[in-house]
Amino acid sequence: MRNCTKVLWGSLGLWIWAANGLAGPCAPWVSRVVSVQGIVEVKRLKESGWSRVKLQDQFCAGDSVRAELHSRAGLLLRNETLLRLDQGTTLILPELAEEDSAWLNLLRGALHFISNIPYRLKVKTPFVNAAIEGTEFAVRVTDSDAKVWVVEGEVLVENRQGSIRLGSGEAALAESGKAPVPYLRIKPRDAVQWALYYPPIIDYRPGGLADSERQRAIGLYRTGQIPAAIEILESIPDDSRDSSFFTQRAALLLSVGEVESARRDIEQALALAPGSGTPLALQSIIELTRNDKQKALSLAEKAVQMEPRSSTPLVALSYSRQAAFDIEGAKESIQKALELAPDDPLAWARLAELQLSTGELDEALESARKAEALDPDLSHTQMVLGFARLLQIDIDEAKESFDKAIVLDPSAPLPRLGLGLAKIREGDVEEGTKDIEIAAVLDPENSLVR
Repeated sequence: MRNCTKVLWGSLGLWIWAANGLAGPCAPWVSRVVSVQGIVEVKRLKESGWSRVKLQDQFCAGDSVRAELHSRAGLLLRNETLLRLDQGTTLILPELAEEDSAWLNLLRGALHFISNIPYRLKVKTPFVNAAIEGTEFAVRVTDSDAKVWVVEGEVLVENRQGSIRLGSGEAALAESGKAPVPYLRIKPRDAVQWALYYPPIIDYRPGGLADSERQRAIGLYRTGQIPAAIEILESIPDDSRDSSFFTQRAALLLSVGEVESARRDIEQALALAPGSGTPLALQSIIELTRNDKQKALSLAEKAVQMEPRSSTPLVALSYSRQAAFDIEGAKESIQKALELAPDDPLAWARLAELQLSTGELDEALESARKAEALDPDLSHTQMVLGFARLLQIDIDEAKESFDKAIVLDPSAPLPRLGLGLAKIREGDVEEGTKDIEIAAVLDPENSLVR
C-alpha cells in the first residue's frame, strides 16, 4: 500500500457521485450536475422561468441550461458522456436513446466533451453540427461562427454547405452560410484552458485584508459566490487598485478558468510592483496547468528570488518541483514557506501531500489535521485530510472528508479521485470508476487520472 501511495502521489502531485437512485424531475433523467461554480440555471421544458442549479440536480430531455458570467458547470449525461460548460453558455439537453445518436443543441458559448462511447452524441449549433467519433473534443459558438477542436479521436463536422473530418489535434471553423474549413489559430489544448483546474496558492482567509470591500469579496469567494466577489472587486475605483488588487482578482478569475483575463491582471500587477513575486507565482501555476513544466519552474524560481519573504512563491515552486519529480526539493520549498507563514493552511496541506508521496503516512495525517485546524472551510485541506485518512484505511472518515471538499469546491478534481478510490477500496468498482471519470473531466490535462 505504501508503494502504491508513492506512485500515486509522486506522479499526480495530487476527487461525489451521491444520490444514487434519488428521484428526479423525470424518469429516466438525461443529465446530472457533477460540478457547479457561480450562477448556473435551468429552465425546465414546460416552465417559463429559470431556477438556480445545485450539485447533483437532474435534468430532463428538452431542459435548457445556462452558465452566466464568471461561472462554470460539469454535467454527466446518462450515456456516460461528461461535459463542461464555460461561462456564457446556453444549451438544450437531448433525449438519449439506447441505440441511436442524440442531438444536443448548443445555442451559444463553449462545451468540452469527454466520451468513450462513439456515435452516441451529436452537437447541433447555429452554424455547424459535430458528431462524436472519439474521446475528447470542444465546441465554441459566437454570434458569427462556430469552432470545433478535436483533442483525441475523430469528429465529423458538417453543415448544408459541406463537411470536414477532424482527427486528433485538428480544428475547424464554420461561418454563417459557409462550409467548415480547417482552423489553425488556436491549438485544441489551448481551446479548453477554460476547463482546466488551477490549484489555489494564496492564503485568503477572513480578516486577512485591511480593505473592507476586498475582504467582503474574499468572503463571497469562499462561499462559492464567485461572480458576486468579482463584481465587488470591479466596483473598486481605479485609483484604489494597487498590485495586490490585480493579483487578488487574477486568483479569483483563475478559479473559474478565465485564464486570459487573469493574465492581463497579472501583467497589471507586475507593472505596478515589478518586484512582486506573487503575480509571477500565479503565472507559474498557469503554465504548469498547461503542462509547460520548464517555464513554470523558471517563473516560480524567479518569483521566490523577487519575494523571498513570502510563502506564496514557495508554494508555487513546490508544485513545479513536484511536477519535475523532485519531491525532496518540493518538500524543502514548503518547509521554507511554513517557516515564513506557520499558520498558512494551504502550505500545511501541501506538506501533507508531499509526505504522502514519500510514504510518511503518520506525518501526513498530522500535517493534514493542522491544515484543517487552521481552516476547515478550504476544499484543499479537506481533500488532503481525506487522502491521509484513506491511506490509513479509515474509509468512512476519508469519504466524509472528500464529500466536504466537493461541497466546498465542486470544481476540484482530487476530492473526486479520492472518493472514487475510497469506493473501489470498499469493493464498489463501478461507482468508484464513475467518480474517477468525473475527476478526469474536471482536470483533463492530468494524464495519470485519464
